[in-house]
Amino acid sequence: MNQDDFMIPRNLDAPPLMFMWEADSAAIYILFVFLGALMQMFLFGIFCAVVVGRAYARLKEEGGKGLLMKIIYWYTPSTWLTQRHPSHIREFYGE
Repeated sequence: MNQDDFMIPRNLDAPPLMFMWEADSAAIYILFVFLGALMQMFLFGIFCAVVVGRAYARLKEEGGKGLLMKIIYWYTPSTWLTQRHPSHIREFYGE
């Protein structure tokens, strides 16, 4: 093993990268471009990749970690995820 075989992140909270982009954002772009190419609609795939990728980046900036679970918890019926109070009552309890 060589010491140069390892990459040390700049800080502990550094996200995993794919080349110079964050891995999750890059995966969204690649997926939509690939699906567009498979359906022989390459330009539509690029358009969808840009729209969905930017929406995901904005959502990620605003909400932080666990935002999707928070949205599911607050805006779905309580019997889907948990056996607690319905969402309109949870608001009063602060749960």
